[in-house]
Amino acid sequence: MTARLARRLLVAAVILGLWEFVRRAGLVSAVILASPSEIYLAFLSSGSEFLLAFRVTLGEIAVAIVIAWTLGLIAGLFLGTAAYAAAVIGPLLSSLFAIPLITWYPLLMIWLGIGSTSKIAYAALSGFFPIVLNTLNGVRQLDRQYVRFGRSIGCSHLAILFKIMLPLALPSVLSGLRIGTALIVIGVIVTEMLASVGGIGFWITYHRNLYDTGQVYLGILLSLICVLVVNLTLSRVERRFGAWRESEALER
Repeated sequence: MTARLARRLLVAAVILGLWEFVRRAGLVSAVILASPSEIYLAFLSSGSEFLLAFRVTLGEIAVAIVIAWTLGLIAGLFLGTAAYAAAVIGPLLSSLFAIPLITWYPLLMIWLGIGSTSKIAYAALSGFFPIVLNTLNGVRQLDRQYVRFGRSIGCSHLAILFKIMLPLALPSVLSGLRIGTALIVIGVIVTEMLASVGGIGFWITYHRNLYDTGQVYLGILLSLICVLVVNLTLSRVERRFGAWRESEALER
């Protein structure tokens, strides 16, 4: 065990100990705060339903990410290379993104029901806007000489988009992916809390109405794990596709 890991474990143990003490000493009401031991007991009694909900929520997040990433990157790349389309559609997308998207969810529920489909649609829509806007801006800021070079060596339009422009615009694209992915996770869990028949958000709302604080905090903990899983996946994507930039910077 390294010294750094030992320090981290010690800090975690101190935080958990203080957390437990605050609850057992009655400094905070049980309705407001659940202790680590109460969360553990909640897991023993309701763990199976929460783990099943965890799978449902992660599945919804994964599908929404695939949709938002695919549509956002493709739309951003094509709009970024079309000056007129970018000038017309870019401000429209920015205006739509400025509207609180949660106001759209009742319509999605009417059209798609309260099942997973409406959650996925809302989350994908939430993630689409920052991805397409960041990709569009990243491509628009590139030097056009790269495009001319690609054409001069016989690259097709698709090859220029995906093999030249996308890698060069990677910092802006990754920024959009991070923001969009965070909004996707938030969108899935929030819509599950508003109207759902499953998922972590559904069980958080269910137990909140029953004042089962331990179960509520268990749901929050699993939500944080969802965020952690998504962030780790995104970090791997960033390392995979950003490695050439790091090597290029070292060579300079």
